[in-house]
Amino acid sequence: MAQTHEWMFYEVMWRGWAGRARVPYPVPWWAQQAFRRWSDDFDAFTYESKEAAFASNALYRYWHMVGVKDHRQESLVGQAGEVEPVYDKYCLSFFLHDPATGVLRLPQLPDGGSVEQRMEAPHLPVVLTTFRTAEGVEFVQRTFATAVGARQRDLAVTRVTVRSLTGQPREGLLCAAVMPAGPSGFQRHDRNGRQITDRRLTFLRHLPDEQRVETNSGWGPVFDTPPEQYGVYGNADFSFDPDSYLTHSAFHDLVTGGKLNGALEAQDQVAGLCSAVFAWPFRVAQDEVFEIDVRLPVDLYSGSADLAEVKATPVDELESANRDFWTTKLLGQGVQPQLPRPVGHLTDLFRQARSQLLILSDHGEIHPGPTVYDSFWIRDSSVEATACSLVGDSALAEHQLGTHYPLKFNRGTGRIGPCAEYGFYGGPHEKDDREWDSNGQALWAIGRYDRTSGRGASFGAKLYVPYVRDAARWLRDNRDGHGLLHSGWSAEHLGERDKPHYWDDLWGVAGLYEAARLAERVGAPEVPELWAAFDDLKRATADSIRWVLGEQRARGAWETYIPTGPADVGRLDSTMIGTAAYFHPLRLHMGSKLGEDVDRAARFTLDTMYAHFVTGGYRHEAAWNAYGPYLTLQLAHAYLLAGDPARMDALLGWTVGAGFPQTAGRVAALGAWNEQHAFPVASDFAEVPYPRWYMGDIPHGWAAAEYLLLIRDILFFEADEDRDPHVYIAPGVRPHWMTEGDPVAVDAAPTLFGEPFGYRLTHDPGGRTVTVDITEAPQGVRFMYPCRFGRVRAASAGGRQLPVAGHDVHVPAGTGQFTVAYD
Repeated sequence: MAQTHEWMFYEVMWRGWAGRARVPYPVPWWAQQAFRRWSDDFDAFTYESKEAAFASNALYRYWHMVGVKDHRQESLVGQAGEVEPVYDKYCLSFFLHDPATGVLRLPQLPDGGSVEQRMEAPHLPVVLTTFRTAEGVEFVQRTFATAVGARQRDLAVTRVTVRSLTGQPREGLLCAAVMPAGPSGFQRHDRNGRQITDRRLTFLRHLPDEQRVETNSGWGPVFDTPPEQYGVYGNADFSFDPDSYLTHSAFHDLVTGGKLNGALEAQDQVAGLCSAVFAWPFRVAQDEVFEIDVRLPVDLYSGSADLAEVKATPVDELESANRDFWTTKLLGQGVQPQLPRPVGHLTDLFRQARSQLLILSDHGEIHPGPTVYDSFWIRDSSVEATACSLVGDSALAEHQLGTHYPLKFNRGTGRIGPCAEYGFYGGPHEKDDREWDSNGQALWAIGRYDRTSGRGASFGAKLYVPYVRDAARWLRDNRDGHGLLHSGWSAEHLGERDKPHYWDDLWGVAGLYEAARLAERVGAPEVPELWAAFDDLKRATADSIRWVLGEQRARGAWETYIPTGPADVGRLDSTMIGTAAYFHPLRLHMGSKLGEDVDRAARFTLDTMYAHFVTGGYRHEAAWNAYGPYLTLQLAHAYLLAGDPARMDALLGWTVGAGFPQTAGRVAALGAWNEQHAFPVASDFAEVPYPRWYMGDIPHGWAAAEYLLLIRDILFFEADEDRDPHVYIAPGVRPHWMTEGDPVAVDAAPTLFGEPFGYRLTHDPGGRTVTVDITEAPQGVRFMYPCRFGRVRAASAGGRQLPVAGHDVHVPAGTGQFTVAYD
């Protein structure tokens, strides 16, 4: 049964949307999508009612994000420019009013005018929203986040400028609305009693002397320019009629009477739907601009001294400092991929993904998202930290792995289900859901970072006892009777939690391999012990996979595929995506760590997945009933490493497009990915599945990390680090990407060899030659160039012919330049 405020919110949104021709009401984009194709079917496993599911915004979690690097709280920006500080109880949006005609122009509504949105620049987390009305008025809203004062506390800033599009005089009111619901929803209240997001506004007050708004017990917007009109609205009569919220509102008052109620304070103890509107008159003509600045405190502030600190720095200085910081960080530091003009957008998105990960880092913990995923997972963070270390944000990676991972290492003597508590990596997520993949992920990430940071850093030596050795022993000692890890729910895309998943075992094999190699590098006495644990889990995993493949053949299966786990013989569905990890990120195919026959089966599994579950992107209907952007990137990366760059390119192209989805002409996201990409949004509502689905956060930190790793490995990747170390140069660069005179290049990129690598590749299509200049390289590492332009006719370096095998050119260590001619 719906709670009162959930039912009331649903009714107000629906009636506001259905009756918008009479009195426009700012219904958020996500609610409009739900009403566009409404279904009474909802996730009854999670929510008690359709109203509770609606209020939580369980279906359309798309928005934009701004924030401060390494700070806790982000702010979301909606498709109409709404600004929602994640943990505060309000949302701020802007609209226009013409007192002479009573017309309201709300950017939320399709008949209000045209809305365009973009990031100010790929490296700047600044959202620009441009709203143009039929009357020739335009406002542009710039929203960013920054830090102020000696304690560097967070502040979101939005700047709005109004001008005439025609140069003819235009006048009216620029209005700012403070509402409870924002881009993320109204309230997430599930069957477990969790209220992760509760945006109810039960109390709202305007403080004119301080030029700020008070929301519940927190601070709302602070106005640099005091509004000329204001009105605060609530439910003083304790009405349970949803229409009362529409008729007793600022929007109704402006349309019917042309002015606001002038109230300073309101309460709503029924539904928490207090609201307020503030208005500034403007008159603009040729070359005239009207501007206001609004500051949104998104940290802990109280008292007059804090208010003075919020207001102290001019907004021009805040904006300039924000621009300077991100320009220095993303254009001057870290890996700077150089790609040809036809794919220059990949470089732009690379920088944007970097900024998203840096913003999602909370004091060194990278979180997968800003709202429901604003928490620390070993699984997600292992990939995110590795991505950061390989694109130049090594300080963040070191802080996460060296500080926060030990904090998740359990030292208790109790039990977690069938497993020992001591030696297990994980907090509440990992413990409650039996995420047995986490130890393998922690060991893998620590080992990979130890390689990247180099021997001189001694990173792994500092963590070896107990965080590496004892975590490896946990993997050795906590397995089922078949030698595999127990049943659990390590990742929700793998299937049921009461079954075992090969995903856990593959991570365990990779983690034990890295632990044993780390033990060798630090000279630990447990080297034989750790190699024995690796061999044992490797044997059990490979034997189980062989058994499953044999069973499937015996049942007449003509396609080869590794299902999600040994309890899923014959299960040909999209949960088999876990096998992509065999290639990426684990690289178990290098050296055939589980055997050549398992390698072949894993390669065939990629093709089986592609044939059944790829329609542009990876369709994950078995668990999510949605596309999986980060799963698509994992599959693309697996194909890159498996030697099929054409499919890699196709999957990458779809995923890039999925970062900018549009519905009914509105851009739903600006270069960011959800965990799940809804079929309706992906198809502009041409495909609306009947079964329910659920959307995760956006931007998704794991997806951003996957993108960074893929672009980096398209430029180059390491292979066989421990036996025959070599680097593949430009393995994913496609011929149609190239234009004459545009190089492919990377400089001073971190590597798993602990030393930087850089090169510059130029293509002469007329001469059918490729020239590669290696600008810096780790000592003793050879190179491989897989020519993608055609059959290699000849390859040389320094006047010497280079060996060629198929399309692969073998280049010895120490080479400074080589040339490849092709047919």
